[in-house]
Amino acid sequence: MYDGNQVIRFENKYKASDLTGLGIELTKRKGTGNYDLNRTKFNQSFIATNKNLKAQVYSMLKENSIHYNNGKNTNLLNGAIVSSGKEFFQSLGMNFKESNRIHQKGKYKGESILVPDINSDEDIPVRVKEFFDYSYQFLEGLVGRENVVCAEIHYDEDTPHMHFYFMPVVDEVKRKVFEKDDNGNLIKHEVIGKDGNVKLMPIQKKDENGKGLFEIEKGKFLNCDQFWKKLGGKTSFAKIQDKYNEFITSKGFNLYRGNIGANKEHITKAKHTLNELESQINDISLELNKNKQLNEIELELLKDIQKINNDEILNPIKRKVIGYKDEDINNLIDYSKNLKKDNLNSIKDIKEKDIIIDDLKSRIDKLSLENDKYKDTRAIKERDIIISNQKKLIDDKNRLIYSLERQIDSLKERISYFINLCINVCKALGHKIGINYERNDNVDLDLINDKADDINFKYEYRNNYKSNDKFER
Repeated sequence: MYDGNQVIRFENKYKASDLTGLGIELTKRKGTGNYDLNRTKFNQSFIATNKNLKAQVYSMLKENSIHYNNGKNTNLLNGAIVSSGKEFFQSLGMNFKESNRIHQKGKYKGESILVPDINSDEDIPVRVKEFFDYSYQFLEGLVGRENVVCAEIHYDEDTPHMHFYFMPVVDEVKRKVFEKDDNGNLIKHEVIGKDGNVKLMPIQKKDENGKGLFEIEKGKFLNCDQFWKKLGGKTSFAKIQDKYNEFITSKGFNLYRGNIGANKEHITKAKHTLNELESQINDISLELNKNKQLNEIELELLKDIQKINNDEILNPIKRKVIGYKDEDINNLIDYSKNLKKDNLNSIKDIKEKDIIIDDLKSRIDKLSLENDKYKDTRAIKERDIIISNQKKLIDDKNRLIYSLERQIDSLKERISYFINLCINVCKALGHKIGINYERNDNVDLDLINDKADDINFKYEYRNNYKSNDKFER
């Protein structure tokens, strides 16, 4: 199920004569809407609207060196409105209240009109703000930040929505090539216009096939027709709807795109159920295999720890240093044992995380393949939900992989530290038993061990002798 219907509607015919009224509506909240001025203060602006919207547009055209036709029929501004139904905003945590007005038509005819219940900024849920933030991000990427004139979120009408207005600017235009005489002047001919009057019009050049010639001019141009042709012409609005739905779904918002074209492919409910079951079986198999490997690592760790407790290497050192308190020597040996156990645990963590990373990468590959499988059937409601969830899972698992890899780097640093520490301890023990090392000398572990054996014998013999002597007395 979807949380609501996708609403992104474009208007591409704002002329100079339209801008004054539009500016008044946006800044003074006067117009055809049901404005609640108690909620107007909670409206938010990405880019605020100037009180004189027309002057704002002309100023931007001049500052950005944009070429334009300064005629009364020039489309100076395009706009978009982004919203959804109340059910969608309620699913994001926004509360609504009755307005004492009744729906006059539509499927809710006769029912009370609900409006946002906002008395403070805290009444606007974070997810609602994120929805509009992402929607603005999408539209800004579509038209270019430098071409956005104003963008605002309105919470003071019946349903929260965003107004987004921009100049339709292109970086090249396709212009007709006209016939010229030897002096470079346009050659014109008489044409009878729609009003019946005769006009002189330039003659377009034609190629050998009789087709009109055009040339491409680079720069910045305000050109509504070419702006939308560049985005797909007649299919531009539908393509934007598709891209927006894909984008907003990837951010975790479950909006229904609507039917896409007339040629829709269908997956039966039985087939969909079968696909889900196969996927679950595969996931269970992966989980069993992963758990088996983790159990083997755990058993290996337990064996290694047992060996440390009965360590044949560290324990003799306890008996090799004469002239130091047993308590200090025991503490040093216990500390070394604990470091070694920590090292083993770190190695275990690395192995486990490597297995988990491999498992996650395998799942991501699987999900990506399934996304490709469903890519050509995105009109299907069940497919849309699957792709939405899969993309979210992929994002989550990639974040987890990143976190695990950082943990592995940290564990490797700890192991390196432990190794250096052990070398330093051996050097210190060497110094105590008469083997002197310079700062950059390598430690001869075999030599230290031989010396320790000699001292160990004397240490044990002395302790045993004292114990026996005490017993005989």
